[in-house]
Amino acid sequence: MSPVTPSLSRLHPDTRLWASGAAQGGAWTSQAPVPGATSPDAPALTVFQHDLHMAWRAEDSTDSIWFSSTGDGETWETPWNLPYVGTSEQPALCAVNETLYLAWKGAGREQNIYWSTSADGHKWEDQQILGGAETSRSPSLVAFHGVLRAFWRGGEHLITSNQNLYLSVRGETGWSAPIVLPGMASVESPAVAVLGDTLYLAHRGTKAPLDNDKWIRLWSSGNGVAWTSRANPAEAYTDLAPALAADNGTLHLVWKSASGPEIWYSPFDGDQTWQPPARVAAFETACSPALCDFRPTAGTSEVFLAWRGSTL
Repeated sequence: MSPVTPSLSRLHPDTRLWASGAAQGGAWTSQAPVPGATSPDAPALTVFQHDLHMAWRAEDSTDSIWFSSTGDGETWETPWNLPYVGTSEQPALCAVNETLYLAWKGAGREQNIYWSTSADGHKWEDQQILGGAETSRSPSLVAFHGVLRAFWRGGEHLITSNQNLYLSVRGETGWSAPIVLPGMASVESPAVAVLGDTLYLAHRGTKAPLDNDKWIRLWSSGNGVAWTSRANPAEAYTDLAPALAADNGTLHLVWKSASGPEIWYSPFDGDQTWQPPARVAAFETACSPALCDFRPTAGTSEVFLAWRGSTL
């Protein structure tokens, strides 16, 4: 990727979507914008049919969802969109076998969760509602033991804010009824990833009038039902949702700083040891970052980061 250095002025928001890769979370490649991709929110990432796919909310009144993909982490396809749908948040992507899944919160104040499937990443089936689910943030998707799982935080209304975290499992007969995750609550979306035979979930804390808990917590599950609190990353706190990805025996966590636009990174060995947080180059964002394990057809990047810009 050719290096790009954005201006440091704080006068105007940079709504471009940026991308960078790192071999084993080491030295990140120079950041580069994804051509034609701008959004008021963060993008979503997943690998499908050997390519890295990105989805994002449109930067216009349609609130539609747009896509692009890359096979090498550098050259992106011309963006295409999913017509007649809308969202007010970051969408979610996940591949299960030969099917690509997309999930999103409704547009505006609507808090239903919608989902759709695609066999090629371009043509999508009609949207459907995930029954019983309500959220004020983006849902999250993950494939665990070959089964799709959706996670989300509760809805938000005029005088109530349900910050519990929920799970639904996609089975042969449809989605399961929403399940409350005991002991887990967050004002933002949870992040999920699978390392080996273990499912991991990370989230920031809750928000109340007199308490704004920005610390990131980590949980794990061997069966997707029973959860265990794990060692939390040191000095990791954020005002938004974190992002997780797993690659080659390591769990990778990234987050936006709670006090500025900086992006921070810490790897976890899957047991008890977190590496000290390190800033991800000079990259900056105004939203949650997105993270994905990706081995391009040309190049060595194995952890891929995408984010919406901060300011120009």
